[in-house]
Amino acid sequence: MLRPLAAVTFVGALAIPVVPAYAADMVPFHAVINTAPAVVGPCGPTCLALEITGSGQATHLGRTHIDGPSQVDVVSATQTGTSTLMAAKGDTLVIAFSGTVTFTGPDPADPVLFAGTWNVIDGTGRFAGSSGGGSYGGNAAGPAGTLLLDGSISGPGNGN
Repeated sequence: MLRPLAAVTFVGALAIPVVPAYAADMVPFHAVINTAPAVVGPCGPTCLALEITGSGQATHLGRTHIDGPSQVDVVSATQTGTSTLMAAKGDTLVIAFSGTVTFTGPDPADPVLFAGTWNVIDGTGRFAGSSGGGSYGGNAAGPAGTLLLDGSISGPGNGN
């Protein structure tokens, strides 16, 4: 039986970390994003597909909008997906994420906790050719959540 996941929000990255070629060019990255997860349907017998949108602040991007799909397997309590972070000027950083989901109760309105890792998989503008990754965590309750990203990326304009 599927658990309702209206409370599940975003996410983070591939379980296999990517080590950038030029670690000296890496700069710290941090983002705090208010999310609005929406269940869009099933993605398998024990899986729910979500669309995660939101906005917040991120180092090197400033005011940031996030958008992307996520899949949550309610039996294995795992989450995967991708997200595009877009800066006010249109530059983007695309990340892939993978992690775990902790359901705090049986009700869809009960808070959901999530954590995992993320990796940069693409970028445009100042982030074209960027690399990097880190960890993510956060929570959601009902249609609102908070996503925290921490890690490092290749310096903006220094795509490797």
